[in-house]
Amino acid sequence: MKKYIFIINPKSGLKINKLIEKKIREKFNMPDIEFFIEYTKYRYHSKEIALNYIEEGFDNIIAVGGDGTIREIAGLLTGRKDIKLGIIPAGSGNGLARNLGIPLNIDDAIRVILNGRTKAIDCGMVNGEIFLCTCGTGFDAKIAYLFNNTVHSRGLLPYFIHGILSYFKFKPNNTDLYVNGEKYSFKPLIATIANGKQYGGKAVISPNSIMDDGYLEAIVIDDPGLIGMIMGVKTLFNSKILENDCVKSFRSKKFKIVIDKGSVYHLDGEDFSSEDGVLNISVMGNAISVISV
Repeated sequence: MKKYIFIINPKSGLKINKLIEKKIREKFNMPDIEFFIEYTKYRYHSKEIALNYIEEGFDNIIAVGGDGTIREIAGLLTGRKDIKLGIIPAGSGNGLARNLGIPLNIDDAIRVILNGRTKAIDCGMVNGEIFLCTCGTGFDAKIAYLFNNTVHSRGLLPYFIHGILSYFKFKPNNTDLYVNGEKYSFKPLIATIANGKQYGGKAVISPNSIMDDGYLEAIVIDDPGLIGMIMGVKTLFNSKILENDCVKSFRSKKFKIVIDKGSVYHLDGEDFSSEDGVLNISVMGNAISVISV
């Protein structure tokens, strides 16, 4: 018998959780399937729920939410090829689903899960915490912090609003990047380490990234100024961001980033604070088994 636990984040970007629950009950009501549906109530609750069901022998853990919810659950599954991570995208950007080609439509995403095809993907590690798509410091981390710590509607629009308002107040900080035995010093607008091509919402930050190649890409963007920023935005959505003169890229299995103590950084859009300013970053190859197309 196949066993599924669906973990729904009711605060995700899409306010259609009851509709999702109804569709799950309709599609998975089969004699050879056992399934349960749980709702998260606080940050990291999804990990507690997943762990309980893993201990009960459930081997299909389905995240219904955004990249933050998926990242929380995936942290329990690294190196566990016997347990599969499924995704029903219901977040604001849905970066992992877009990177893997998982449909954003609920019915289509459910069909992917029922088909049960799996793919092993890499994940990044930052000071013991994982990320699946991107981690970063600088402007994107500032936006993630504001998005997660202010009251607003969900969806992509608040990201753009925070981005516009924050740009005029943002001051790039000293950032040292250590890669392949070399040190590079910047005052970047953005310094992103990418496992996947995009943040989410079709914003492609690292066109050359592949989620199962055993490597990470560092994308460093110097501040191009307001006019350059406006002109360069389109390259973020047509996969040509690396053609900008202000953008540099590096490829490696390991990076170290040194920023000011107490600086904010993000992991798949979830904000964190670095006490000592040192981010040790590495890749775990083929770490997670994902139900995919």
